[in-house]
Amino acid sequence: MSIKSNAFSGVTLSGDDAKKFKNQVIYGKPKKAAVESVKRGVALSREFEKNGKIVFNVTRAKATVAA
Repeated sequence: MSIKSNAFSGVTLSGDDAKKFKNQVIYGKPKKAAVESVKRGVALSREFEKNGKIVFNVTRAKATVAA
């Protein structure tokens, strides 16, 4: 089993790594956050295609205190 990659080609998986990746692609279930993120991305992409621009409003996150 190995993972081989370089800057000029893709990634090659073999052995158990290849089996695990194939099973994840075939049988894996996306998380709810991933599905929602894709929906927002598709909506933004459509807006960009329609209007030629996307407007973002950025707000500063509130600091949280670790216990």
